[in-house]
Amino acid sequence: VDRVAETYGLPDSVFQQIKPQLKNTTAVVRKISLNNSTVEELKAHPYIGFSVAHAIVQYRKEHGNFSSITELQKIGAIDEKLYQKISPYLEVE
Repeated sequence: VDRVAETYGLPDSVFQQIKPQLKNTTAVVRKISLNNSTVEELKAHPYIGFSVAHAIVQYRKEHGNFSSITELQKIGAIDEKLYQKISPYLEVE
């Protein structure tokens, strides 16, 4: 629910008004493959810009495929806050 507050152009006053009506459901999230996605596909995600997408692909080229999502924490461009935001949207198959 709190991620709705990050919507570009949504004033906090409006978010506070609609927040009681928002619900967190177990909606299916389309996950992005860390091992098969291109820079273009990764940067299309709202929390992943070009520099992070490029860092992910470069890390993969240098170290091989990711074996777990937690490996993202080894990439300097990804701090703990960003990791917590993006990890639910990524997968390693």
